[in-house]
Amino acid sequence: MPPPSASWPARAAAAAAAALVLAGCGGGGGGGERTDRPPPDRLAVTLSSEEGPSFRVALDCAVADRTACAGILEALAEGRDAETCAPIAPAGGRIVVRGTIGGEDVGAAIERRTDCEARLYDRVRAALAP
Repeated sequence: MPPPSASWPARAAAAAAAALVLAGCGGGGGGGERTDRPPPDRLAVTLSSEEGPSFRVALDCAVADRTACAGILEALAEGRDAETCAPIAPAGGRIVVRGTIGGEDVGAAIERRTDCEARLYDRVRAALAP
């Protein structure tokens, strides 16, 4: 799955506004069909490590965890050129990100096999820090 766009907050806001407009256009007739709203902006992040505790956190990107989600999505959207990444000794950590932003499924699995992956892992881990 490709990394999400860096413009997810704008798309999410537009999708939410459209959903609110559509919800208000049903009229008072009771027989109007309703469209399905996009799922809320949420990410589930699982960190597993051989060196320490593993955990899973659910992020509500539209409200409470907006900053963490933005940091994670920004890190995932960063371009990575596999030819410029150098292999490193495996560090035993893995982060899995799954969720929905602006009605689109997003996801990534990050391991520390190259220096580029290690930097991405560290950026996503830092975004989860309080």
